[in-house]
Amino acid sequence: MAFENFTVNVVSFPATLGLDWTNSYAQVFLTITPNSGYSIDANNFSAINPLPNYVSSVTFTQNGANIDCTIVYTSPSIMPATDVLIALCIQGYASEAPIIIGGTLKSGGITNVSTPSANNLPSNFSGSGEWDSSLTVFTQAVVASTGYYFKTMPVLAVSVGNRDYYTITSVKTFDNKKRLIQVVFSVSYKFPAIDNSLDEFVLTANAIQYYDPLVKITAYQFNTGTVVNAGGDTRTFTIYGITGANWALTGEYNPGNISVVNTSGMIDGTGKAVVSVVFPATTNVNRTYSFTLTGDLAASFNLLGGQTSTPSVIQYIQSSLSLAFTSTNVAVTPGSPSIRYFLPYTMTKTVEYTVTATSSQTITVGNNPPSISWTGQDGALPDYLFNVLRQDFVVNNLVSPSTLTATIVVRVLTPGAVDFASVLDLDNILI
Repeated sequence: MAFENFTVNVVSFPATLGLDWTNSYAQVFLTITPNSGYSIDANNFSAINPLPNYVSSVTFTQNGANIDCTIVYTSPSIMPATDVLIALCIQGYASEAPIIIGGTLKSGGITNVSTPSANNLPSNFSGSGEWDSSLTVFTQAVVASTGYYFKTMPVLAVSVGNRDYYTITSVKTFDNKKRLIQVVFSVSYKFPAIDNSLDEFVLTANAIQYYDPLVKITAYQFNTGTVVNAGGDTRTFTIYGITGANWALTGEYNPGNISVVNTSGMIDGTGKAVVSVVFPATTNVNRTYSFTLTGDLAASFNLLGGQTSTPSVIQYIQSSLSLAFTSTNVAVTPGSPSIRYFLPYTMTKTVEYTVTATSSQTITVGNNPPSISWTGQDGALPDYLFNVLRQDFVVNNLVSPSTLTATIVVRVLTPGAVDFASVLDLDNILI
């Protein structure tokens, strides 16, 4: 028997005249079946009172998509001479059946991702709804592992199914360095007229590791290997570090405790800060310039193999190396010292000296002395390091007083920081 959007079957059975049919048929079962595209719920069905003759009770029970209607007869029910038609009045309705959607989310390549983990995929999704309605069928967060970020946006795409039914949106999350670290996809489905249960999505997400160093001063460049010119100089102190690292640089010279630099700043996007250091001239004293770098220094500073945070540089005035004769003989008068000037600790030089003496008596060079006879050749820094390579003596006794002239060739290995006077004692060589 057809009703609006559902049907009910008819049950009949034979019964013997004058006998109680409940002995054989105490109850009967009707099946309520929904039409295609509809569904029925036992809670929405009931019998209309009063119940017809011969009927004691009526119950409705859900049986899958159908409903079982159980009719219990009144006992006894005696079969009369004519057929018995029991018309049961029921009330109930059928609803449009929901449309089903289902599918699977699979991996299309996922690396360095904490969510979803390797064990989370593939995963299933499902949902139901009325035709032309929309439903969010699943959401999927994609989170980069610690220390990683998405240089390329993760991709969620329909691989099996009608793309027109789906709408995919995403919400992105960035860290404080504006690196993409999380994407949450939301997938909405607009229901067509038919069920779909075999759709597939593919998720592709590949994170890469980022370098996030400590915000520190990492190094500096400053010429401390050469002495500062006595006439003054300008040198560049370049400080290297990570953007945002703070630094401060002070410098002064001694003697005097006079400041030559006192400045500070922060490393910008260039990765460095450049400070110009001006060294003033000096005319009468050697100076030591001491610098101190402070701020967000890396741990490598002041360790073995690392840079010192307190570099220094020296400024020297010129020093002299002089050669002269000496004598205790009253007849001999040594001439003035022969002087040459050098910048301390500069490169090796070979120079020539002329040393003289006069005598009221005739001069005879009795023994040509060895070059080592000039004093101080075995000295040590800060004195001069030098040696006499050659010496030639010329005597003139045709003039009065007699003269002695010596040409001395000296190799200056390292000029010292203090003046030094080397002498040759004529008492050991003159007759």
